[in-house]
Amino acid sequence: MRRLWFALSVAAAALTLGVPSPRAIAGDKEDEQEQEIRTNLTKAPDLKNNRIDVDVDDGIAVLEGTVDSQREKKEATSLAHVDGILGVNNRLQVRGAGK
Repeated sequence: MRRLWFALSVAAAALTLGVPSPRAIAGDKEDEQEQEIRTNLTKAPDLKNNRIDVDVDDGIAVLEGTVDSQREKKEATSLAHVDGILGVNNRLQVRGAGK
């Protein structure tokens, strides 16, 4: 009976102290990946003046915004492939395309 109470006490303490869930840990990793991609994009001379939004979900980076050329769109895709990114969904629009 003592072992049961001890086990329950340890479990309760872990819950009370806020042991992070695997989902919370994944969210932290995604935040780090988003920041790394944003840094890469702002360091690229051709891309630093464009507004590109970055979101990472389940290992997929999503890029949204506008760029000046198809070459810049491809460069943004390349820069978004950081460690842990499985793929890039590039939704960037090229300014003046389709006119």
